[in-house]
Amino acid sequence: MPMHVTVIGIGNPYRHDDAAGLVVLAELQARFGGDPQVTLIELDGEPVGLMQSWEGSPSVLIIDAVRSLQPAGTIHRFGADELSGAAAEGISLGGGHLLGLGDSIDLARTLNRLPSTLEVFGIEGDDFSLGEGLSGPVERACGLAAQQVSDRIEELLGSRPPTAI
Repeated sequence: MPMHVTVIGIGNPYRHDDAAGLVVLAELQARFGGDPQVTLIELDGEPVGLMQSWEGSPSVLIIDAVRSLQPAGTIHRFGADELSGAAAEGISLGGGHLLGLGDSIDLARTLNRLPSTLEVFGIEGDDFSLGEGLSGPVERACGLAAQQVSDRIEELLGSRPPTAI
């Protein structure tokens, strides 16, 4: 069976930097949109929908906005097992969502519904107020994050050597 990767961009396009995951996903669409080994999904972060979206996929990459004490535009990368450590470091996954991404992944773990590989690329946001458009640092980070996710997709599909998280 060929390898398959599901990439999920999470965000709200009407909450400024919260749209970062959606912007990265749009960039990935240009490269992987027709690839049968890659599924690209846009979500708002609702936990049940998130778990349903990765059902049957062995490898899942999630892109979302985050909040911590790091500068806007900082890119964080975590494996599923590292998420509690991220929370301990003050990184709030899920930018402006009521139930954070970390909570959703904890729920999936409790229900034994995690994929074999689950990684989160978090882009440090600055402005989560109502409105459209990303702040400058987040907009610049989206291009770099798209390249990092693209590289990871290729690693998971076997067309590139693996790198450490």
